[in-house]
Amino acid sequence: MSDPEFQQDDDILIDLQQIASRVICDGGVPAANADEIASRISAEIRASWGGQQIYIKKTDLEQLSARNIDIYNEFNGSNHHQLAKKHGLAVPVIYRIIKTVQLQEREKRQHKLFKD
Repeated sequence: MSDPEFQQDDDILIDLQQIASRVICDGGVPAANADEIASRISAEIRASWGGQQIYIKKTDLEQLSARNIDIYNEFNGSNHHQLAKKHGLAVPVIYRIIKTVQLQEREKRQHKLFKD
């Protein structure tokens, strides 16, 4: 009997291979060649990261930055819990986001005395 955890891992690699093949085909490569390239990519990923547990974020940096700025702009000084619930984040993450954006905003406004 096969272990469901291993089956899920195989499913992820199969999905990745299919996505890679589709993207490669969209780039104009013939399907047979795209499948071969996608298979090689999958084999390289298995060789490089096999046995490791990886986490893939749902959002990219631009989306995160926009979200963080929205959170900062919505912050009124006492609505940490409401913002956490609204954005599906933990309260400590809201604190960290607000602090980070505050520092970024301060750095934008302040002139530097010395060049880096």
